[in-house]
Amino acid sequence: MMNNVTDSEEGEGGPNSQGDANPKESSPFINSTAATDVEKSQQYDGKSMALFEEEMDTSPMVSSLLSTLANYSNLPTGSKEHEEAENNEEGPRPSKKPVKAPQLGTLMGVYLPCIQNIFGVILFLRMTWMVGIGGVFGSFIIVFMCCSTTMLTAISMSAIATNGVVPAGGSYYMISRSLGPEFGGAVGICFYLGTTFAGAMYILGCIEILLIYIVPQAAIFKLEGLEGADAEIALLNNMRVYGTIVLSLMALVVFVGVKYVNKLALVFLACVIFSILAVYAGVIKTALEPPTFPVCLLGNRTLISKGYDVCAKVIEIDNETVTTKLWSSFCDSDSLNATCDEYFINNNVTEIQGIPGVTSGILAENLFGYYLEKGMILEKRGVSSTVDPDSPTTNSNRYVLADITSFFTLLVGIYFPSVTGIMAGSNRSGDLRDAQKSIPIGTIAAITTTSTVYMSCVVLFGACIEGVVLRDKFGEGVNGNLVIGTLAWPSPWVIVFGSFFSTCGAGLQSLTGAPRLLQAISRDGIIPFLRVFGHGKANGEPTWALLLTASICEIGIIIASLDSVAPILSMFFLMCYMFVNLACALQTLLRTPNWRPRFKFYHWALSFLGMSLCLSLMFICSWYYAIVAMGIATCIYKYIEFCGAEKEWGDGIRGISLSAARFALMRLEEGPPHTKNWRPQILVLVSVDATQNVEQPRLLSLTNQLKAGKGLTIVGTTVQGTFLGNYTDAQKADQSLRKLMETEKVKGFSQVVISSNLRDGTSHLVQVGGLGGLKHNTVMVSWPSNWKQPEYYQQFRNFIEVVRETTLASLALLVPKNISSYPSNGERFTEGHIDVWWIVHDGGMLMLLPFLLRQHKVWRKCKMRIFTVAQLDDNSIQMKKDLIMFLYHLRLDAVVEVVEMLDGDISAYTYEKTLVMEQRTQILKQMHLTKNEMEREIQSITDSSRGSIRRKNPPTLQPQHKAEGGDAVAEKPEDKSEAVSNQKQVQLIHSKNASTPTSPTSPTPPAEPPAGGAAAWTDSKGADKGRTLSPSAPAEAGKDLFSMRPEWENLNQIDVRRMHTAVRLNEVITKKSKEAKLVLLNMPGPPKNRTNQTIPMHNAVYRDYPVFTDIQVMIFLGFGCLLAFFRFYGFGGMVFNFLTATFAIQWAILVQGYFQFYHDGKIYLGVINLINAEFACAVVLISFGAVLGKTSPLQLLVMALLEVPVFAVTEWVVLSYLKINDAGGSILIHLFACYFGLGVTFVLHRPSLNEGHAKENSSYHSDILSVMGTLFLWVFWPSFNSALTFKGDDQHRAILHTFIGLSASTITAFALSTLLNKDGKLTMADVQNVTLAGGVTVGASVDMMISPAAAYVLGMLGCTACMLGYKYLSPFLAKRCRIQDQCGIHNLHGLTGLISCAAGIWAILVADEEVYGPSLYEIFAHRAPVEGDPQLEKLQMLIPGLKPGLGRTAQEQALFQVAAVFSTVGLAALGGLLTGFVLRLPYFAPPSDDLCFDDRLFFEVPQDYDSPLQVNNIMMEDTSA
Repeated sequence: MMNNVTDSEEGEGGPNSQGDANPKESSPFINSTAATDVEKSQQYDGKSMALFEEEMDTSPMVSSLLSTLANYSNLPTGSKEHEEAENNEEGPRPSKKPVKAPQLGTLMGVYLPCIQNIFGVILFLRMTWMVGIGGVFGSFIIVFMCCSTTMLTAISMSAIATNGVVPAGGSYYMISRSLGPEFGGAVGICFYLGTTFAGAMYILGCIEILLIYIVPQAAIFKLEGLEGADAEIALLNNMRVYGTIVLSLMALVVFVGVKYVNKLALVFLACVIFSILAVYAGVIKTALEPPTFPVCLLGNRTLISKGYDVCAKVIEIDNETVTTKLWSSFCDSDSLNATCDEYFINNNVTEIQGIPGVTSGILAENLFGYYLEKGMILEKRGVSSTVDPDSPTTNSNRYVLADITSFFTLLVGIYFPSVTGIMAGSNRSGDLRDAQKSIPIGTIAAITTTSTVYMSCVVLFGACIEGVVLRDKFGEGVNGNLVIGTLAWPSPWVIVFGSFFSTCGAGLQSLTGAPRLLQAISRDGIIPFLRVFGHGKANGEPTWALLLTASICEIGIIIASLDSVAPILSMFFLMCYMFVNLACALQTLLRTPNWRPRFKFYHWALSFLGMSLCLSLMFICSWYYAIVAMGIATCIYKYIEFCGAEKEWGDGIRGISLSAARFALMRLEEGPPHTKNWRPQILVLVSVDATQNVEQPRLLSLTNQLKAGKGLTIVGTTVQGTFLGNYTDAQKADQSLRKLMETEKVKGFSQVVISSNLRDGTSHLVQVGGLGGLKHNTVMVSWPSNWKQPEYYQQFRNFIEVVRETTLASLALLVPKNISSYPSNGERFTEGHIDVWWIVHDGGMLMLLPFLLRQHKVWRKCKMRIFTVAQLDDNSIQMKKDLIMFLYHLRLDAVVEVVEMLDGDISAYTYEKTLVMEQRTQILKQMHLTKNEMEREIQSITDSSRGSIRRKNPPTLQPQHKAEGGDAVAEKPEDKSEAVSNQKQVQLIHSKNASTPTSPTSPTPPAEPPAGGAAAWTDSKGADKGRTLSPSAPAEAGKDLFSMRPEWENLNQIDVRRMHTAVRLNEVITKKSKEAKLVLLNMPGPPKNRTNQTIPMHNAVYRDYPVFTDIQVMIFLGFGCLLAFFRFYGFGGMVFNFLTATFAIQWAILVQGYFQFYHDGKIYLGVINLINAEFACAVVLISFGAVLGKTSPLQLLVMALLEVPVFAVTEWVVLSYLKINDAGGSILIHLFACYFGLGVTFVLHRPSLNEGHAKENSSYHSDILSVMGTLFLWVFWPSFNSALTFKGDDQHRAILHTFIGLSASTITAFALSTLLNKDGKLTMADVQNVTLAGGVTVGASVDMMISPAAAYVLGMLGCTACMLGYKYLSPFLAKRCRIQDQCGIHNLHGLTGLISCAAGIWAILVADEEVYGPSLYEIFAHRAPVEGDPQLEKLQMLIPGLKPGLGRTAQEQALFQVAAVFSTVGLAALGGLLTGFVLRLPYFAPPSDDLCFDDRLFFEVPQDYDSPLQVNNIMMEDTSA
């Protein structure tokens, strides 16, 4: 077996090899050929693994894989394929030299190459200048940021490099295999450009050292005598000329032989190391003996050393004062009387030591930055000078000047290239003995070493070198020496030559590495136009790539400034490092199973920090360079994406796409989309033929025209059969769908379902299409063709079931008719109309469809027309104005027309069509079909789709004036239609008189029959398409309709009217939209239930009757028992309550019915009427409490007779005109009842009762009975308050608030009762009445969002007011105001009612949309926007069924509440007074004062009914005795 593996490895690169785009294995054995496959499979014959012999074709044995896996090639994914592809192109080679195993370790393979690439030109040429300009602190921050960035990047790179087999190819392979071909190509190009510009930077550094420090005389463009810009241009031109020459020489060396470059690498590395050691040696020497490098200052200005011979103005020679060269530079002659520069005269010349040494303390002076503008003179800090601010600076060429304007971000951009080169080790991973161990250790050690050197150099330079020397970029003040060279030991030339050779070597390395990187990118094939650069010489050297690299490098040479080129390559390297960190962070966060690095010291936060640092440094260095670099990367990314890179490297971007998709799907699950974001997400149902080809390809054309690549599109079909038997057919069907979608440019997904029958398969697609929140909301299915023919009848039955299922699922349904005649995507309409027949409101679907279609080039030139149907009672002119305004708000441009379709006589044609339908139903019954089959069959006769779009060919249409013309037009082959409906907005009705299942056999009209209609697409007796009715039809149509045929008399008249509407509507549409290219219209869906029978549980009685029974208990038991608290008036309290309540309810039904439920001469009754009547009865019973025991039964009946109408009128006025919120009846029930009763008792005042009555007291048993009434009222009070609130959240809140209020008042009542009692005992009157106060106080705001705490506070306030009223207010009213309130209704209902009204007004004032949301306009219906307000339309989309309001503000509604309180109190008091005067008439037999509160006057009472009183008298007599 080992021999076979070896053979297969030797055969790599043969004709059977395959690249990335194809499967890697053509057999179950890795790296095997067809011949060896047979041999290997034979090895398993007769073995003990026969159990798995059938799996050998696809799954090889583990033993055959281990050797290959252990010796897996360390070439990156795709590299081996590139080599094999080249072998295939160039033909077989005679022999190949055996490849030596990699032998490099960590030191030679990673550490030293990284050291060589990191240390470079910036350290030698710009580091001292950076320290002088930025200061030690600023420079240290720059170095620390840059080194931290590379260290974090190295950690991320180590994690990637140790994750499996290390890719040979550096950061490009790391990123491309981690982030995908798009990011890989973009970053690879950036890395290539960075490496190329790095070569230019190294060459420019080399030329700068050559021309400035080694052989300045070699300059072609001489600098002597030039100043300012001229000198700068001459220097740059020299750089360009020599740079081009050096670049050509280096490119020639690389072209001739890379092996020479590699051999010289160690020499160049030695130069770098010796140069750095010389610097450290020089620092040590300065501590012992500082070198002599004097700097001459004039005042505080630094002088150019070549401008003087002696740092003095004059010298003494033989006792004679002689001027120096410096004097001549600033004066017009050598004489002492010469005219000199004013600054020269006023300031002295001093000489300072340029290298004072590490112990000199110069560090303190160099701590902080000293940024200069271009052309500024270098001045020494701390030295004063005399300057005339008004005199201009002269002889500036004698001073050392700043060549560029410096600032912090510039220093960052210039310095960052000195920390690049960290990829050198990973680039050589193919040559490492153990790459997974060497790369992390070597790279991090190299970065640590170089970072230490850089940071120490910043401090040492600032501690050893004078500030003016540090800021002297080119050493003009120190005899033209390299500044860092002045510090070196034993000689500055060590640094000069060391840096020269190191820059030469770095430039050669860049010119060697960049072409190979470009070659690797080109060979990957992800950027097509770069493929030519993948070829090279016979030995594989990238010739064309080298030529392109040299050309790009020449661009950097032409720039010529090292300071300008450095930020450019910083951008590209930073972008490369940023994506390395991004790759590591993504792989870590996504937790992909393949992510298992051996390097464990990484974390996503570190990678994210590194990425953030890279991005920050990009914009810190140069924001415009950063934008350009990102623009280049973006363009490359989009180009690769556009060209469709067919590479699958298991990248992390696909993983993040999956994570983002999962996150987005989870967000979509949080709630339905907002109306503004709604668009059709279409499930297209197509059918396939026997060869699995799509039968309706134009459905996808229409889909493309509707969608234009936006939103979700799912194309689904069903293959009949079983999954095991028809899986191949399903794959073919899926391929057919994908191919057609690509042809029609439909962006979406295909889905194929295998099912035992087509009906179930389609149902499964409708149910399970989509994923999570990304599901279809619209279904498109073609109108079934040839549906009238028996062999196609099942197809139409399936279609009807789709209609039903989409209705149930609340999905929109689009049904194109004659889809084969629809335009393809290549056609164009130069003119024409798209007609919209807007019959019923569908949520705006019909308006949206033409807008979407007109976005496509096919329909762009078509204009939109909107038709709506008006009935006899409609105002057509106003309808047109309203529709125009509606379209204006929708920002749609359309022509509007209102069509008047009057109800005419039902034609004979309609009766015939209905008769055919009924006869078909009877035939189905005789066929003994099952119930479901019968329902489907019946429904399929005349069920129409829920909307249609028709496209007509005008030349082929003939005018139709007969009733049957509409049918003929509807069935012509050239007609095109599409059914459209939004199921969420369509409300359907059905026949309540249907006694047989035949009632759902026709289309049901919308909820408003006059505005609805449906075109009947049927034909007489199964006629073929295009065929018109027989000649007898017009004759029958002309008959007298009153002489109806006998068989017509038994027809279901509801079906006849539906058919009549369909026929008339079809005629109107045919007439008006004759020339239209497309017609869209609503059509009704199927009935809500398939049997068209009412579901009993949907009756309102099941919702309202429980509340009714609760209020019944309160009226008859609660009030009855509560009013029986008088000792001798128990019968009267309960029985008169029974009598009065029964009478009041009956009377209220009539009175309220007249005001509220009266229509067409009838009062309509229902449970809700009874509930309202019981509320009126409660008003009477509360008022009854004020006169309890002082009135006769006749008086009570008369009071109820008069109070109910007054209450009904008050209720009607307050609700109809003031339009208030009073869910719990605090205003209309409690306040009215209280002040009406007080008005009555005021008139019926009995002076003899002011001091009380002997029988006006309770007993032990009467109090128990009264407490039972309190308990009944307490338990059922939540039903009383919530009875008429909105079902759902409002009713829920009402119940909770009432219970909380009652609980609070009960607890408070017990507490206050003991506090206010002298003996600290409970009083039964408090328990019976005050405990109920909380139910009243929460009444006005019971359904509002007042919070449970507020409800609790209201309960406590109501209880307190009620308790104090009983204690102090009731006696005051009786003595001072002639108001004898027997039951204290003013305390329990009046005071608490006023508190409740105040709380309700406060709740209205603070209510806003932030708290309530859109439901604010349901609770406060009168605050809803008025009719026609655009805000109302938006709210109705959120809350379907929301009615227009009055547009009131919160303040306005509160004022109306106040007005309602005063109006109710006033009307109640007035009505009570008038009623009291009526009751005072002697005809109503009021009881005498002695017989008040006594049952004997009206009842047959037991003999011992007054026994408690007798016992009490006996006990009193005994006591007196």
